[in-house]
Parts: sequence; structure tokens; C-alpha cells
Amino acid sequence: MADDILIYNRRTRQIDVEQVYGSQWMELFYGRPWGRAITNRLLCRHPLSKLYGAIQGSGPSRKNIAPFVRQYGIDLAEAVVPPGGFASFNDFFIRRLTPAARPVAQAADALVSPADSRLQMFTIESHSRLTIKGAAVTVPQLLGRPTLAGMFEGGLCLVFRLAPCDYHRFGYLDDGRQGPVHVIDGPLHSVNPLSLRHKPEVHATNYRHWCLVHSPRLGTHLQIEVGAMMVGSIVQHRPDGGLCRRGEEKGYFQFGGSTVIVILPPGRAVIDPDIAEYSSQGIEALVRYGERVGSIP
Repeated sequence: MADDILIYNRRTRQIDVEQVYGSQWMELFYGRPWGRAITNRLLCRHPLSKLYGAIQGSGPSRKNIAPFVRQYGIDLAEAVVPPGGFASFNDFFIRRLTPAARPVAQAADALVSPADSRLQMFTIESHSRLTIKGAAVTVPQLLGRPTLAGMFEGGLCLVFRLAPCDYHRFGYLDDGRQGPVHVIDGPLHSVNPLSLRHKPEVHATNYRHWCLVHSPRLGTHLQIEVGAMMVGSIVQHRPDGGLCRRGEEKGYFQFGGSTVIVILPPGRAVIDPDIAEYSSQGIEALVRYGERVGSIP
């Protein structure tokens, strides 16, 4: 588990090594048999995540903000900071940014990222099979139901992995209408690549939300938000559905790393060549909310 996680930085066009939050704990609780036993019996359970969320939502947790900002180089000039400062670490974690901090690509054909994240593209094979981080899963498994499979065969699966140091609000890829949000219960395993090496199927088993988004340009596509270890909740602004716009905020994750998965029908989008090339090598690309990541023919 000590292998480095390589990330393609689109701004510098360099390969970086990801600084993993809590890497020593990942090594203990996913890299060793006894640690995995503790994780399966205790750490991935919702009560512990709720307790940890309550601690991170308390006033004393504010002392953790400054060290976290220093360690990960977070630019607080981008954030909307309340007059009295953040009330807790979780208040800082779900911070809003100024409108200028994450401009949404305006070109008519732009496919945009829904989150600050590390993006990897996968293709959907026959019978709606795809391989995410080494785990062979199907679209029905991701949704927890045997429907909506055939319409995505030959399409694209985009996995946007958020690290704890990221901006944890997420948005829509295009204008359209969002359907109701479906909730699938499950454990809260880590989605970090270090833990996925030992438990690669977590995207299809973790607690998650999904909905259909009907878009004139992208067609009917799926957006899935996957919870992760120590994520207290996934907050949806439109749980019952409604009209939506490209780049508009859809919701946010509370404390912890998380993932947004988008599944597109065939022929609706073309991913930028650099992302596609590094995805083929198993390397994620660092992207930001609203950034162009492909085109819509």
C-alpha cells in the first residue's frame, strides 16, 4: 500500500504525487488483515461517521482548520469566510467559494467538471459492465436495481474523486431537468486509491445517492454521489428533482473524501485528449469545478 498515487496536473502538465490525508491510517486499517477486520466491523459504520461528524461540527474543532490549510495549501482568499470566522471544522469543510474562484466554462460545446476532483474515464462495455479501479461492476449494481442498463452500453463513465482537501460542493454538467434522488444504504468505506487496492468494489456497495438528469444535449444521463468513510451526510438541494443549469450547485458532501460518478449514453460527449490518455494509463487528472473536461458534439 505504500505505492505513490500519481496525478496528472493539467495546469502544470506535470505528474504529481498526491499527498494523502491520513495515509498512515489507510496503511493500518486497509493494508493489514487485522486492520481490515476492524474497518469492516466498526470504522465503515454509520454511527461512527455520525459521531465523528458531530465532533468536526463542534466549536473546539476550529483549532484543526489552520494546520489543515497549511498542510494542503488551501487558498482561503477564494472562500466566503463568515465575519466571525468558521464556526467549526465542518463549517470550513463545506465552505462556499466566491463566484470568481470557479468560473464555469462558457463555450456552448463545453462538458464541465461537476467538482474539484481527480478525474478518470472508463468505457461501458456490453451488458453495462465497466471496470472502476480494478473492480468489475455493472450499471445496475451501481444503482441497486436491474433497470436502465441497455441505454448506457457503449457510453462513458466519469469518476470524479474528491480528496478531503478539496472544495466539497458539486454541480450539474448541463442544463436540463433532474429527476428525484434515490438513496441506497451501505457502509462508508474509504474511496482513496490506497484503500481501493484492497476493496475495489466500494463504488457499488457504499452508501450513495443517484438520479437521472434529462438534458437536450447530453441526453438522459446518471449522476451518482458516493459517500465515504467519515462523511456524515450527502446534502441534495433538490431531492425531489427540478430544473437545473450547467455549473449550478447540486449539493455538497460533509466531512471526508467522496466521489461523483457520471454515466453518459454513447455518442453524447468526447473527453479531452489529455484526460483520455492518462485515464488509459490508470492515472487520474486533477480538475476543478466548472472546468472544461471534454466537448459535447
